[in-house]
Amino acid sequence: MGLTARMRDALAAITEFVARHGAMPSRSLLAEAMGCNKNNANRLMQGLVERGELSTTSRGGALAGFGRAGVLVSIRPHIAARLAAYCAANGERMTAVADDAIELHLDQLQGDYAAVVSCGDGVALVPLQHEEGGAQ
Repeated sequence: MGLTARMRDALAAITEFVARHGAMPSRSLLAEAMGCNKNNANRLMQGLVERGELSTTSRGGALAGFGRAGVLVSIRPHIAARLAAYCAANGERMTAVADDAIELHLDQLQGDYAAVVSCGDGVALVPLQHEEGGAQ
């Protein structure tokens, strides 16, 4: 399911805030940026969560761009802003574009650099060792 125009505007406002402040805006700040009340800002954020553009945290917060069954990846705010702008302009999902970009980059690398292992409810990357014992 695609995003409504209002959801795209909310995602752009969230992404701009993250780019400037390095953190998600509160519902109050999103409401102020969108010119709506907190309840409407909350509905917009919930809609973005349902569509996989935001993911909730255990404390009820949200993280931009990493929803569904994905793994949280931290990227620099200016890259997140560029990614969100590209996705909004081209009607693409941030997670799909990020997945494709990372997969393309990894396909261009020679050899394996890390192993993926189960860790609690998620996974962890464990660097592979050189024969001499140092990490690659």
